[in-house]
Formats: sequence, C-alpha cells, structure tokens
Amino acid sequence: MAISSAGIGSNIDVNSLVSQLMAIERRPLDLLNQRKSLYNAELSAFGKISSDLAAFQSAVAALKETDDFKVFKATAADTAYVTASADSSASATNHALTITQLAKAQKLVSTTFADTSVVTVGTGSLTVANGASSFNVTIDSTNNTLDGIVNAINSASSNFGVAASIINDGTGYRLLFSPNETGTAYAVTISVTDTGDSNNTDASGLSRLYYSGGGQLTQTQAAQNAIITVDGLAGIQSASNTVTDVIQGVTLNLKKDGVSTSLDVAVDTDTVTNNLTALVTAYNKLVNDSKDLHKKGGTLEADNTVLTIQSQLLSVFNTQASISGNAYSYLAEIGLSLQSNGTLSLNSADFKSALSSDLNSVVNLFAHSTQGFMQRFYSETTTLLQADGVVDAKNDGLGSRISDIDIRISQMETRLTSTERRLRKQFASLDALLGTLSSTTNLLLRQLG
Repeated sequence: MAISSAGIGSNIDVNSLVSQLMAIERRPLDLLNQRKSLYNAELSAFGKISSDLAAFQSAVAALKETDDFKVFKATAADTAYVTASADSSASATNHALTITQLAKAQKLVSTTFADTSVVTVGTGSLTVANGASSFNVTIDSTNNTLDGIVNAINSASSNFGVAASIINDGTGYRLLFSPNETGTAYAVTISVTDTGDSNNTDASGLSRLYYSGGGQLTQTQAAQNAIITVDGLAGIQSASNTVTDVIQGVTLNLKKDGVSTSLDVAVDTDTVTNNLTALVTAYNKLVNDSKDLHKKGGTLEADNTVLTIQSQLLSVFNTQASISGNAYSYLAEIGLSLQSNGTLSLNSADFKSALSSDLNSVVNLFAHSTQGFMQRFYSETTTLLQADGVVDAKNDGLGSRISDIDIRISQMETRLTSTERRLRKQFASLDALLGTLSSTTNLLLRQLG
C-alpha cells in the first residue's frame, strides 16, 4: 500500500521527498506545456490575422464589380410634390417633370339611412365588377343592414379589391364603396338583383345600391389615372401615383398635381464612399493587428509571415493600373493613399469629386477585370486565405506541432505516474527496513544495558 504520511518506522517525510523528486522529473513536462501554450498563442494570433484578411476581402468584394458603383439616387427639386428612388438600371441624368393629374380611386356613396344595424336596406344579391373581374354577395334577412352589407362585401372570398365602409355625414349614415387601387381600370359598377320588388334599378330596396356610370349611388370621386409630362413628352398616364415604368430605373412617388419640377438622377456618392471607408477600416485593422503581434515581445515577434502578407498587399497598392485611356492609374489620385505608418487614409471630398467628374475612370480603377485594384486585391487575398495559402500553412504547421506535443505529454504523464508509484514503493521498503533496524537496535541496547 502506498505511503501517504511520514514514515511509520523511520519518521521520514515520504510525501515531501517524493514531491521534490517528482518536481525534478516533471521539468521536461512543464517545458512541453510551456511550448504548447506558446504554439496555441501563435495559432490564436494567426486566427486573428486570418479574420482580418477575410474582413478586408469582404470589404474589397463590395467594390470590385462595375455594378457596385451603379448606386444611384433620384432627387426632386421640390419633394413636397414628388419623391423618387433609383436602382442600378438608372442613368445619371436630369429630367423635367410636370404633374398634370394625380391618380385617384373611385368613390361611390349611397343615400342616407337612419342607423347601421336596425334599418334594412333590402334583400337579393349584389354583383361588383370592374370590367376584368367581378364577385357576388348574397343579401338576406341575416345581413340586410348597412353593417351586414359592409361585412358581406369585405369578407367575400372572391373580392378582387373593393372596400365597403360606413360614413356618418351628420344627417345619417351612408354606405361607401371604393376600389383599393387608383386608376380608371379599377372603376367599378354594381348591379343588383332585388328580390323585394323585382325592380333592380329603382330607389327602393336593395336596388338603392345600383350603379353603372349612373344610378342610385352617387359618384363623389371618379377613378382617374395620373398624367405626367417627362422631358416634354406629354400625356403619359399611370394607374398609380407610384410610377415605375416611365424613366428607366427610377420610381416616382407623385404627391401633388398642377406643378412642374426637375428630377436629378446621380451616383449616390455617399453610399459608395461608405463602402470605401469600410475597406479602409478593415485594412487598417489588419495592419495594426499585424504590427502589434510582430512587435518586440509580441506573440509573432519571431515570425515574419505577417510581413509577407503586408508586403504582398502593398505590392498591389504600388502597382500601377495600366488601363488604356483611363484618367486614373493609382488609388492616391482619387483620394485613397498610404500613410507613412502603413495604414490607409481616405480623402472623401477628393473621392466624391472623382466619382462625380469621371465615374467610368473610377470604376475602371477599381473593377477592371485584370487591372482594377479591387479585382487584384480580391485575387491576392483569395490566394493568402486559400487551403494551401500562407496563413493556412502556418495554422497546419502549428496544429501539427501541438498534436505532437500532446502525444509526448500523454506519454510523459504515463511515465511520471509509473515513476511516482515506483518511488513510493521504494520509500515504503526503506521505511520498513529502517523500522526493523531501529527495533533491533533498541533490543540490543536493552540487553547490553
């Protein structure tokens, strides 16, 4: 049995002796654990570099295609009358716009009724149609009040888009019918089958809801299309006040009529500049993290991989974009320049000025298929991040070393356990022997005394 206290026969502090001897035996293991900790720190450091590279590549990806610069905004001179938006199919240009007439939805109202839930309107059926579609509702003793008719109209499963509601005009209650959509194509007629008196168009019973260009309902607002003039082209009509099919890539939201204004469609320099700012931020983080890790005392002080990465990216920055006829060859010419500390700086005013004055040259500088800076940056970062790239090779090498150390640690721990067991057994035997000798000595001393 292992001894876990001072020697029974010899008063030897077995635990202390074994602990001191094992501390010496464990020194190689401690060195392995220290080395493993260093490798793990390096692995974490390269994980940060890899993450920074991926973030930079993502920012590059937002500026490497021609379509990334087709970000337009449409601005009306007077937004009280019209607002607008533009998509990537728009073109930078200016338009003259006159709003002659707004689109409106038809409004049909009935005569007045004393209340909404007691007074009956009549029975039979209603057919609501707009020329292209129609639906029927049955009106009987369960729903022949204003409330009942409103519910029957609005809940009809085949209702194609006509709303019924009740208006109190101060003298009584009126039934209001209105298509949900503006424009002449959505104007409705209402035909009646009146089971009360079999007259489907008179002013009594259910036929009080008859309307076909005239009838018992009053049209308080006719359905009408919006009418606009664009760049001198008059009479352009739209069923909606949201006009999407007149100026390519531009959506107009008409608000008031009887006015003329101008509409400017231009590159949204703010959005593109924000994307470039994000790129600068991502690149500078990569540079600053690399410096921090490679500085004296840093985790990667002795590893020059980060310098290799920086060198390859700097090579892209410093290599001229050779594009025939292009106004720009370097990023610094449009406000994006390298600082003495290796970081990037963006002069937003210069960049926006370049976008506004020569958009095509800026697009080529960034997105040309072979010479564009963002195309080259994307290719370079892809190489650096790929499975057999610089960072991946480092990670694989560190991972392999850590795995080897783990095997050696496991083997050493097994050996140390065996060594401790052996030492304790040896000290137990020694303690027993010393105990026996002590007893013999005491016996001889008593006999001689």
